[in-house]
Amino acid sequence: MASESRTQRLRAPLVGLAALALLTLLCVWLLRSSAPPPEMPDAREEAVAVPPAAPRAAAETIAVDYSPDGVPIHPPGNANIDARGMLPHPITPQHERIFRENNLIGDLNGAMDVKDSAGLRRLLAQYRDEYPEDAHVLQRGYELIADCMESPGPETRAVAQRYYDEELDSGLRRYIRRYCLE
Repeated sequence: MASESRTQRLRAPLVGLAALALLTLLCVWLLRSSAPPPEMPDAREEAVAVPPAAPRAAAETIAVDYSPDGVPIHPPGNANIDARGMLPHPITPQHERIFRENNLIGDLNGAMDVKDSAGLRRLLAQYRDEYPEDAHVLQRGYELIADCMESPGPETRAVAQRYYDEELDSGLRRYIRRYCLE
């Protein structure tokens, strides 16, 4: 018995020393200095190191416009040119028209959010005037929401339910549900 208690008394400090040794090794391993990260080349140096493109034949010459800062602007289309360092293509009237349409849709969403059915109808009329080719699901959906705001009832609910069931890809379905079906 005496020998068992003596063994147990010796075992406890040995286990503690072993745990301390393992903890020390773990700390040393975690705190060891790692290799420095590889040096990244400076983009400016790399841009200077790029050899200039071979001159093109006269038939392949593409006119390039420049920004007010003197930076070349990438020409429209899929011209086969070295476009590194060029600005993207310029904004065209078609781009500006799309931006205006997106802003008008944002205004329609704002009128809908504050439940301004008169404003919604006014903006919808503007949308139809400026974008007659877009007389599609979106314009019908905004009109239906305005109808539901002005005169909720079984008739508008039935039309809204039909729209909700048929126009599965419309971004206005959740708003039809919110303003007409709930």
